[in-house]
Amino acid sequence: MRTVRSIALVALVALVLGACTGQGTAPSTSAPRVEAAPSEVLLLGTGGEQLGLRVPSGSVLFEVPGALASADRSVAFRTANGAGSTTLEAIEVATGAVVSSTTLDGRWEGWVAAGSGDAVALMEPLPAGWDRAVPVPRSSTTIVVADPTGTAEPMRFELEGNYEPEAFSVDGSRLFLIQHLPAETPSAYRVRTLDLERGKVRPVFGPFKSPPERMPGTRLQQELGPDGTRLYTLYTSAKPGYAPHGAAAPDRTAVSFVHVLDLRDGWAHCAGLPRAFWDRPASAQAMAVSSEGERLYIVDAELGRIAVMDTGTFETRTVRLPIGVEDPLGTSARLSADDAILYVATAGTDGTLWAIDARTLDVAKGWDVGPATALGLSDDGERLYVALQDRVAVLDPRTGAEVGAVAFASPAPVLDVSVVGA
Repeated sequence: MRTVRSIALVALVALVLGACTGQGTAPSTSAPRVEAAPSEVLLLGTGGEQLGLRVPSGSVLFEVPGALASADRSVAFRTANGAGSTTLEAIEVATGAVVSSTTLDGRWEGWVAAGSGDAVALMEPLPAGWDRAVPVPRSSTTIVVADPTGTAEPMRFELEGNYEPEAFSVDGSRLFLIQHLPAETPSAYRVRTLDLERGKVRPVFGPFKSPPERMPGTRLQQELGPDGTRLYTLYTSAKPGYAPHGAAAPDRTAVSFVHVLDLRDGWAHCAGLPRAFWDRPASAQAMAVSSEGERLYIVDAELGRIAVMDTGTFETRTVRLPIGVEDPLGTSARLSADDAILYVATAGTDGTLWAIDARTLDVAKGWDVGPATALGLSDDGERLYVALQDRVAVLDPRTGAEVGAVAFASPAPVLDVSVVGA
């Protein structure tokens, strides 16, 4: 598990914000007000924490260890372990108010939340310092599914094997699981589903009724479809020579692929990516899905390549663009509200924000904004939020002009920017 680190917001012009505490106490001061942007709330994720930030005032609404929120980002969740018990709190992102709280027997850590935010799957805390991306060897798994309001009794499931929660189904009746195989020496995974009413683990088949696969892979990035019914995960194989569906692969090549999980119909599919995307660093790649969910864009900023996947047929087309960035420390991608422009930015020595025509895949514009770690877009598409080293910049998405900013300095880079609303 990543070490939780506090984010200290620091105004660059006159004001200094106090550091947030690990218990979620937010400072009452704020950054300089920027009148050019209307009031909105951003949910910033660092991988180890979530921060509710109101712009343009710079008010910090809350800070929560972990990275657990509902699919629409309207609710964030915090767990606090006590003496043999765990408190689960639901925080309204728009206000920072704790809207519900319940206490569970035992020590637990939040793992995934239902799309509506009315259920949370929890597991035992990972060993200190453990990277959450690395499966823990274990022969059995305990999962608790809790109602954050405490109205319904928590459900506890004792499972034989090595599992971790992946996502709830759209109707909330099932919990999709990643099963790590072999249980005590994990080297591959497959998807299973837990029937929450019957407590039974069942196989998950492909969209064409194909049998479930065992897949060696390391998760690089995850993107939820706009309607919350599909979860896209970018993987690179941990086993050299592996390729989905029998694609030819040299023995020493790590193959990249997108794992598609349908949260409504309950199927899973492993869609291979073109050879150019194989054996690539996670920091070079990013994904973005169109507003209707019919296209998935996979970007490799170091190679200057973009693959566009038809999410109905899983066919891809690939183009190469003059945007190659040497050794990026991270890559972000975001589509405009009308799906016309794909914005791509990187963290590293190159500070260019690229605007790419999403249909023709021609580079439309490029703006020098500095090393960017994450991108976010307002609901009306009128403001592009760019997480930089010293601030969250508010840009006009048509011109790239900076129309406002909330200054901050963070020991951990912001990896996700979600615009929650006014």
